[in-house]
Amino acid sequence: MQNFTETPTKPKMISKVVKGENGLQSLVAYYQDLFEIEENYHHYSRNDYQNAKRKFVKHLMKSREA
Repeated sequence: MQNFTETPTKPKMISKVVKGENGLQSLVAYYQDLFEIEENYHHYSRNDYQNAKRKFVKHLMKSREA
């Protein structure tokens, strides 16, 4: 039996700034970039990576000072 470990593909580092974005969308894009580090690529499976990224961004959005 073969054991395959799924790792997410590295996203291409493309600027996520799109014309017409508001400040919150820019902040979310910034937080997503913070999550995209080498350690996270190897730690999470493909599905878990997306879920962990969402939770990370959600946590930072809730914990920021208003």
